[in-house]
Amino acid sequence: MTDVIRNINSNSQVAGSGSKSTAKTVDDASSAKANSTAAAAAGNGNTTDQVDLTSSAQKIDQVISSLSAEPIADRQKIDEIKSALAEGRYEINSAAIADKLIEIDELLK
Repeated sequence: MTDVIRNINSNSQVAGSGSKSTAKTVDDASSAKANSTAAAAAGNGNTTDQVDLTSSAQKIDQVISSLSAEPIADRQKIDEIKSALAEGRYEINSAAIADKLIEIDELLK
């Protein structure tokens, strides 16, 4: 199979500069597999798909569901900070912010 955009076949060769028979073999194998799968589906009349999830996948799904029910942010804390900023009571510690930014930068390296 040839990647038209990069002009590379499935064996990482530039198309037209190597073994054409290898590329044809890969194409033939893919085509044969697709044809046999289609024939099997058409032959028995049952065309239903089935997916079995592992217990890990089911746990992940449960965690995602429970997290989606939780609010993204603590609305009360946001409102407290907004009012403190508006009233001039909120002190911004620029040194602490800088330290955290440096810490994050070090983790990303």
